[in-house]
Amino acid sequence: MSASPQLNRAQRRELKRAARRSAHPTRRPRSVISDPLSLLRPATPEQRMKVMLRFRTALATIETGAHPGIDEWRDLSDAINTVETLCLHQHKLVPQEVMPTINAAIAAMVEAARRYQAGKGMRFSGPGMHALRDVLDIYEQCLEGLTEREMALAQAETQRRVHALLRRRTPSKEVIEL
Repeated sequence: MSASPQLNRAQRRELKRAARRSAHPTRRPRSVISDPLSLLRPATPEQRMKVMLRFRTALATIETGAHPGIDEWRDLSDAINTVETLCLHQHKLVPQEVMPTINAAIAAMVEAARRYQAGKGMRFSGPGMHALRDVLDIYEQCLEGLTEREMALAQAETQRRVHALLRRRTPSKEVIEL
């Protein structure tokens, strides 16, 4: 007689099912495309308007708002990073034409973040505002000219790059006493 207890038929069947499930971890079904031409179409005007409204509202809040904050900064940062991805990583834009504008917008964002961290309001200089408006215009042109899928891929690649940068950050070695 063995040391392990005898399993009844239902218990054996359940063990087999569990073994099969663990042998095949979660499978993702392939997405079914009912209209393959949808991959070739740009986003609808309503979708484009919704995206651009978010970005333009963030810019207007920082321009004139009483208390602009991190959310507005992140929205504008998303727009800049996505245009940069379209330019440098997906080669959808000409770097010689677009990168000076992107670099000026990044410099304006860094300046605004430093101002905000120093306890002052998050504001942009005149050239910084102009650069951010130009980046948003470029983003809007991309929404109109590129397909919805290309824009989604650019946004996903941007998020992947940002998360990779955040993971690479080394923790601070400073010891802080409380």
